[in-house]
Amino acid sequence: MPSSVIRKDITRKDLESALPDVRTPVRIPGLRARAEVWRDAQGIPHVRAASLPDAFLAQGFVHAQDRLWQMDYDRRRAYGRWAEYAGPPALAQDLQMRRFCLQQSARADYVALNAETRAMLDAYAAGVNAFIETTRALPIEYRLVGGAPEAWQPWDSAAVFKVRHVLMGVWQTKAWRARLLRHLGAARTAQLCPGTPPNPMLIVPPGVEYRGPAVDGLRELTDAEAALAQVADWEGGSNNWAVAGSRTASGKPLVAGDPHRALDVPNVYYQNHLACPEFDVIGLSFPGVPGFPHFGHNRHVAWCVTHTHADYQDLYTRPSACGAPRRSRSR
Repeated sequence: MPSSVIRKDITRKDLESALPDVRTPVRIPGLRARAEVWRDAQGIPHVRAASLPDAFLAQGFVHAQDRLWQMDYDRRRAYGRWAEYAGPPALAQDLQMRRFCLQQSARADYVALNAETRAMLDAYAAGVNAFIETTRALPIEYRLVGGAPEAWQPWDSAAVFKVRHVLMGVWQTKAWRARLLRHLGAARTAQLCPGTPPNPMLIVPPGVEYRGPAVDGLRELTDAEAALAQVADWEGGSNNWAVAGSRTASGKPLVAGDPHRALDVPNVYYQNHLACPEFDVIGLSFPGVPGFPHFGHNRHVAWCVTHTHADYQDLYTRPSACGAPRRSRSR
């Protein structure tokens, strides 16, 4: 439903009735044994399950309990479908996201995963869908836009992870250098960008033979320049560090991570605790993604990540695909 017809007759009672029921026991389809979930004074869920599959299924359930709308928002953004709810203002963002082909990329990743990882995603998706099927109260946002959540697919988790990171890489810098090269030429660009590896723009996908000059793609990249206006101008970077126990008052080592995330409401991270015979971990998850990929700890080890300036994204041109309206794509 376009934003121009959003419902505005929402009362406080409507808002309260849309809150999830976190007290009543529920029979969850697919759960192999009893799983316990309790919430502390801060509302943080603590899950204890009898097996690994049940743990991830329960995690999917509690994520959906608290953040289903956020999960659906990220999924729609990843697939270039946010304008279906938000209307014309979201169209430019959808066009940009479809160039990234995140849905096709997420599906391909799922097929390539090992059996253990696929089982984790399958169990998590089953938990999300169990909440959708059993809840009596969906997030109020669905009423506002006149919509309803679609079933969660296992590869949707990969898409959510990708959409939360695709704008945090280095492809914008590469696109900027391509524009610089087009306007100033190779010699002047090389002077302005010392230390750039030779021919950094030419990336040939596996199985493809390229015989033309590297600069042929500049005209194609020009088509994507308009999308750069949609990229948020956040201060980039992240960092982490560790201190040995010999340098701390407690004698215990310290590890810290600073992800430099933009401010979101709700936050991009979701604090939760997951325990089963195989592990017992508390940390931060991405709603829509199982596990604790960035920040967490157990009794023996803590972890955090940073990827500042890691070169893990390429720009290349190819025939139109993935529903993208133009030929420029970031991978």
